[in-house]
Amino acid sequence: MYIILRELEGKTEILKDSNRNSNKTFHHYSEAEVFAKKLNTHTHSDKKWCVKEFSE
Repeated sequence: MYIILRELEGKTEILKDSNRNSNKTFHHYSEAEVFAKKLNTHTHSDKKWCVKEFSE
């Protein structure tokens, strides 16, 4: 599984699922990568989202 995250002010921010209070997870790297790229096109911050493998 994969998650999307970024570093902000020395802290790790993990993307949350909009329907729940849990982290948004992806089964395939390619899915997460496409989503992160879309987020980054709409992010004004220089701190970009990236994909990381995650084990439960």
